[in-house]
Amino acid sequence: MERQGRDLETQVRELTQTQGRLEQSVQDAATRLREKNRMVAEAATLEKRFDVYQALSNDLKGNAFQDYLLSQVQRDLLARASHVMREVTRDRYILTLEDGEFSVRDAWNGMEPRSVRTLSGGESFIASLSLALALSDYLAGSKALGALFLDEGFGTLDSDALDAVASVLEALNTRGRTVGVITHVASLAERLPNRLMVEKGQGSSRAYWTE
Repeated sequence: MERQGRDLETQVRELTQTQGRLEQSVQDAATRLREKNRMVAEAATLEKRFDVYQALSNDLKGNAFQDYLLSQVQRDLLARASHVMREVTRDRYILTLEDGEFSVRDAWNGMEPRSVRTLSGGESFIASLSLALALSDYLAGSKALGALFLDEGFGTLDSDALDAVASVLEALNTRGRTVGVITHVASLAERLPNRLMVEKGQGSSRAYWTE
């Protein structure tokens, strides 16, 4: 009986040791499984980052990124210019981009888009001025530009176009924007409320204000 008791104690001790080893093996396996899952997740994250970097690399190699930036600037300028044009024409005209080209929509003609090449002299001036104001605002950023000077070939405009020019300038003045026009066209100058006249003399020039 005593011998059987010692044998049982030995078996119990061996079983306890075996149980301990098995429990340790289970713990080690669980640790390795957690580490494997962590590495798999990290590899997936790195793969996603690589895909992003690869896409950026492909874009930077070509003109895609540059084209994207230009399209953003173009969209911003178009929105600003369209807002100005719509305001000074009393909601008649807006500028749009159709198939990569500037177009205008006319509320008096069902808002059907048409190329800016079809605009009359006065309409072209309004569109050009709207884009110039939009560009000046864009370049100024958060700073307000209170004045803008235009030096264009107004001599090619007919009387109707000159009337449109005067109307637009008047509308801009009511918006708190001062627009100066440098011109040799007397018929246009006469339509401006305040004029700085420059007269060339012999050996000198004279400048004076007139209303």
